[in-house]
Amino acid sequence: MGVTAIREIFLKLKRTFVSKKFICFCALGVINTFNDAFFSWIYHFVMQENVAAVVGYFTALTIGFFLSSRFIFKKPPALNRYIRYGISYIPNFIIYFLVTFITINTLKLPQFWGTVLAAMMGGPITFVIMKVYTFGKR
Repeated sequence: MGVTAIREIFLKLKRTFVSKKFICFCALGVINTFNDAFFSWIYHFVMQENVAAVVGYFTALTIGFFLSSRFIFKKPPALNRYIRYGISYIPNFIIYFLVTFITINTLKLPQFWGTVLAAMMGGPITFVIMKVYTFGKR
């Protein structure tokens, strides 16, 4: 791999992650986290807490899909995109689970740090998957 190829890879990474779309994606992640916590809390008044957490997660995921469609990727919402949006979060969940498991159980760090590390790793990966798989040209 020559210097030119490495330069092209670096420029592509820069265009992807130093962009308005990625910054908006990160901001939406903050909103989604709030929505997840808020709706899970609201739902726990009318259903069992574990069920409320799942329903709250899917509520936040749905809101996130519509916000991503409209403001980040500027594509009309569609059922097939919604399904791909949900699928695009599977790698993020796996990363979150593994990183928090390792940081809490092996490294004996607080959950907060596991969550921060998982977000730092999973966020960019999820963004790329979403950009290509969910909202990319078909």
